[in-house]
Amino acid sequence: MSTKCPKCHSDNTNTARFCSNCATSLTLDKEAILSSTETYLPSIQELKRGTVFAERYEVIEELGRGGMGKVYRVIDNKIDEEVALKLLKPEIASDEMNIKRFRNELKYARKISHNNVCRMYHLGEADGAQFITMEYVPGEDLKATIRRVGPLSTGKAVIIIKQVCEGLAEAHSHDVVHRDLKPHNIMIDKNGNARIMDFGIVRSLRTEGITQSGVMIGTPTYMSPEQAEGKAATPLSDIYSLGVILFELLTGRVPFEGDTALSLALKHKTEPVPDPREINAQIPQELSLVIFKCMEKNPANRFQNAKELITDLNKIESSMPTTSKVIPKRESTQGVFKNRQKLFRTSGFILAFAVVVVGGYIFLNKILQQKEEGESLKVPVEVGRKIQKPETEIPNLGKINISSDPTGADIFIENRLVGRTPLQLDLSPGVHTLTLKKGQDYQEVTDDIEVKEGQTFSSKYVLAMIARKPESKAVGTKAPPVFTLEVNTEPEGADIWIDGKSKGQTPFKIELNKNQCQLRIEKGEEWSVIDEQLNLTQGLNSIHRDLRRLKYSLSIQTNPTDANVILGDEVLGKTPLKKLILRGFYSIKVEKDGFRTIEEPITVDSELSKEYDLVKLQPGKIRIKVQPYATVFIDGKLIGEVPPVKTQELTEGKHTIEFVSTRMNKKHSVEVEIGPGESKEIRMNMETGESVVVIIELNQL
Repeated sequence: MSTKCPKCHSDNTNTARFCSNCATSLTLDKEAILSSTETYLPSIQELKRGTVFAERYEVIEELGRGGMGKVYRVIDNKIDEEVALKLLKPEIASDEMNIKRFRNELKYARKISHNNVCRMYHLGEADGAQFITMEYVPGEDLKATIRRVGPLSTGKAVIIIKQVCEGLAEAHSHDVVHRDLKPHNIMIDKNGNARIMDFGIVRSLRTEGITQSGVMIGTPTYMSPEQAEGKAATPLSDIYSLGVILFELLTGRVPFEGDTALSLALKHKTEPVPDPREINAQIPQELSLVIFKCMEKNPANRFQNAKELITDLNKIESSMPTTSKVIPKRESTQGVFKNRQKLFRTSGFILAFAVVVVGGYIFLNKILQQKEEGESLKVPVEVGRKIQKPETEIPNLGKINISSDPTGADIFIENRLVGRTPLQLDLSPGVHTLTLKKGQDYQEVTDDIEVKEGQTFSSKYVLAMIARKPESKAVGTKAPPVFTLEVNTEPEGADIWIDGKSKGQTPFKIELNKNQCQLRIEKGEEWSVIDEQLNLTQGLNSIHRDLRRLKYSLSIQTNPTDANVILGDEVLGKTPLKKLILRGFYSIKVEKDGFRTIEEPITVDSELSKEYDLVKLQPGKIRIKVQPYATVFIDGKLIGEVPPVKTQELTEGKHTIEFVSTRMNKKHSVEVEIGPGESKEIRMNMETGESVVVIIELNQL
């Protein structure tokens, strides 16, 4: 049994309260809906392949669709370049105030010129439809990458987030805030670089006082607490969303999940961020702290700009583990999740009551049916009634203000790391178990604290040092004991850090006045890092450590130069190049337009230098004949209408030739392989779909 939408006539389940296609209420009077909307919204437009839109843009293919509309890959015939064209949905494009704000936002977004930001070009209108053109970025969005490969290695995740930070820093310098940052809006291009999409769009579509059916657009899965409360987004809101994305890159899942916008908003506002190391134990502790700081509930406690975040990521990258194997989630956390489920069941009843008190006019139970496809949430608003903010969307919270002497102690709430002292944090009312830890020299502190609504629990904890048994002294001896540490490494010249401070290089010798220290030995990214705590005895303590070689230099040269080098699934750059590579077995690919691709296995277990002579491709030709007529595409590129007969030069290899006739409603596809200097003729009968490919002499063309 299904229910048909009275406005767009889409089929819905008989229990649905809103249409899954247009978000129209299925419980309102059908005639009232039709009378208030059908004359207001233009019909939805569909662009067919091969058609020319706005007398300028020739449609190649549909790239995707989402909360704003459909996106097409098109050829801009005025400049003969491929661009992306976004056709806005009628319910968005029909509001003049929306478009006015949108046009103003694009003025600012167009000022952003950066390698990690997709350029916005033009907002236009044609055939009764509003559209935007922007830079076309071949590749896949970050969400598709996560679905395809799962959690990314620590190294790749840090590189991607750093590139997104660079783009955000440039945008924020122009006072442009993204407001809807998520993996779906980050493209990974063919060279492996991150490109941010859709700057300025969400703010342009925020509406107030709408008196007709309207939508509020956003993505609660990645939305900051202040955005979930309806407050204005700032650059710090983008920082929060970036923390959610980093969490997902490293674990393959988002930190908070829920069936409704309200449940997600509540979790972002009240729940501590899950520890990503419980899902992937290979994540460095420092990187998990970066996630926590990005996702602080209070914006003042986050990184204050993207450049601050880049600085921390650079520090982590310099001492990053060389592997990032995903470890299954530990079973010991099950109790914690059961407690959370209980908390949110209780909170859900409170929130449901609050919504009823407001009057039931704001419908917040539209399920995020397309959340995983990245479509922005649509919350329908009752026809003829202005959007009003509920007096109580989220129950009052309490705060904790925790400090310690000394500072820098790790804070755990219910055995979950939430940050370091000093720390301010919003927390749900109730009794919580607080634990403070600071290394092996200080005693652990555990306390049950009570958090009350609208109040701040403040406390400073003095961490007591663990008493050490004093060394016995001879009668009359006043000199304190001396602990001498001597460190040697193979190879020599490694940097020595003691208790976090740089002390020199090996061979190394120092006198200490304590019997414990934290020793760190490092020698550049190509060597293993040793980090250990030493217990010293009085007198000389001599240690020797062998460093393990992790990376070797790989040098690639080609004749001619400027060829792309791909190692495994990573793009290294263009020749000539020299890179440090982890030891192991790889497949290397060398590509250059107009030349044969070279692909071979290599073993990196020592310094390696490779030189390749590239062989130039000998182009062939194809002559195309069609009966009676068709529009022809070769490898997705528009060639034109045949007849007349067309001749095209092609590189060696296999090519896909498509024949499309919209008038006959027919489409046929043929794969043709062209050898070096070879010429062929293809004859297509559009009526029957029969095709013939024959080899012909060069002089025939």
